[in-house]
Amino acid sequence: MLLPTLVDLALALSLAAAPTPVPLGDPPGRVALLLDVALQLDTAAAQGALPLTWRSEPDGATPEAEALVRLSPQAGGAWRVEVELRWRREAGLRRAGLRLGWPGEGAGAIGRDLAAASLARPLRTGRGTPLLAWAGPALLVGGPGVVAASLTGRPGLGQRPGGLDATLWLDEAAERPFATYQACLEQLPHLDGLSGHGWADLEKKHEWLEAPRRPGEVDRLSATLYPRQAPWAGPLVPARWPRGARAAVVLTDHADRTEAPALRAVLFGTSDRRALGGVGAGVLGRGLALTRTFFVTGGAGTLEDPETAELARWLIARGSEVGLHSVTDGRDDRVAVLAGLLAAAPYRPAVWIDHEPYVNCEALSAQGAGLDGPYGVRDLLVAGGIRWGWAAGDVAGFRTVEVADLFAAAPPDRPSPVVYPLPADPRLWIFETSFFYAPPAALAAALSDEALDRLERGEGLFAGHTYLAAGPGLTHGAEATGRLAVRPAPPPAEAGLLEIDPDLDAALARLARHVERGTLASLTWSDAGDRLRALGDVEITYRPDGSAAVANRGPLDLPGFTLLVPAEPGRVWWVDGRPAAGLAAGGRIWFDLPAGAVRQVRATSRLEPATLWPGGHG
Repeated sequence: MLLPTLVDLALALSLAAAPTPVPLGDPPGRVALLLDVALQLDTAAAQGALPLTWRSEPDGATPEAEALVRLSPQAGGAWRVEVELRWRREAGLRRAGLRLGWPGEGAGAIGRDLAAASLARPLRTGRGTPLLAWAGPALLVGGPGVVAASLTGRPGLGQRPGGLDATLWLDEAAERPFATYQACLEQLPHLDGLSGHGWADLEKKHEWLEAPRRPGEVDRLSATLYPRQAPWAGPLVPARWPRGARAAVVLTDHADRTEAPALRAVLFGTSDRRALGGVGAGVLGRGLALTRTFFVTGGAGTLEDPETAELARWLIARGSEVGLHSVTDGRDDRVAVLAGLLAAAPYRPAVWIDHEPYVNCEALSAQGAGLDGPYGVRDLLVAGGIRWGWAAGDVAGFRTVEVADLFAAAPPDRPSPVVYPLPADPRLWIFETSFFYAPPAALAAALSDEALDRLERGEGLFAGHTYLAAGPGLTHGAEATGRLAVRPAPPPAEAGLLEIDPDLDAALARLARHVERGTLASLTWSDAGDRLRALGDVEITYRPDGSAAVANRGPLDLPGFTLLVPAEPGRVWWVDGRPAAGLAAGGRIWFDLPAGAVRQVRATSRLEPATLWPGGHG
């Protein structure tokens, strides 16, 4: 969708001034930091005693938006950086950012693996990764509104010190790479097998580079510059997953060829109805979570089928979720989508995964993300409670079957977006997955302890795109049959019963062991995605008294919020005056952080207060 004006604010507002003196820290340790700012600032305030402010002129270089950049002094010699873009007229935004830079040795940052790294090479943060970067006397901590950051270390030359350059993005097309198929086909062409080149030929898409902005809308971001004393123990780092888990696994199962007996076997180990609610085998039987999508109507295997609907209720009762794989396996117009959403309402679906978007025009990745014609349905999805849509593509393509970390899908210096708002309507968010459809022995081998350990070391996320509940009655051809996750149960089982493939079930048992030891979280997509969204509203404020305030500025709760903390023998962590839950020796504490809540975090070492203030004095 093209709007009348395309704006690239990262370029349009590049009116860099001479470095601005910013005094960091309280006397006598105050340091005059020469801060490069990519917007022209009014620096008339003497000695930095008053805020430094730059505001665009009404008829200036950016008539589409009024831009305000403010640097405000804070307690202890810190400075708060705020950007506000107030839109005057309709525009299509590609990117908007603020560039900051300063000299100093030892430039470093927190990477997407949540570990500290030197900026000998550029780094890129994104949604789900906090902005924490430092060089010389200053620490930069991102706050709400920072969608991503591009971080580069300055090389030192001769007597000239190195330093840090950071671009803080309010919005950028690379961080919301939504794309739609160029055409909605009348029918699928004949394709040479599931792994043939024909699928790749269909993957021709149009990128939505512009996000609409309307008069009166406002984009904001905030960050804080703190004085930093070297050496420094390190920052507090918001982790992604609950109660100390290092990584998360989400299985998003598509509805193609669903048969109730196969689904029952996947959930509880066997299709024998006496297994319902059992433990010890299958996804639910081993205490794991599943995002299971269904067709709403269409007979057996859909939500109108009593046997299938019973299993959908079991999924919800065991903490998993029911999503929609479109409404039917055919093309559905607005009338059909509305009827399907109403029929599925008792299951409260929040996830919509497009089915065959090459031919089903109502798919978000076809025409569904729009509002025009009989297949523009995004308004209906929002009204029906849908808040997550699939990107209709996998980060490693159709050929690779592995436990892929979505946060490591691209090199550390390039964007690797996992979740992002639909450009045309931020009430709907999009999520990425990794293809995970192969013979069960191959899936089991991919879910090895080594692969799960690697995922945990990277603090990552694996979101599998699976077809676990496809049944033998609807599956034809040797290749597809070889990928079934179920098989006939051997004697003495009753004839006709199915069981989950033993190799695959053993792999589920491995997953469950990692969950039980607390290093891995098994989540539904709604839980994982909502959590990543909520992390963008967390703000950590360091206080000169040595404490830190951890605030949730957004509308979503963060149960079991995990904080990575400097590990030191004898250190005790306190949250709101009470000992924190967690593994302090392992550098992790956790606590509930409801929407709107502010928690005070302190530390003591051998009963003496330990300062968290980066300036090194309390």
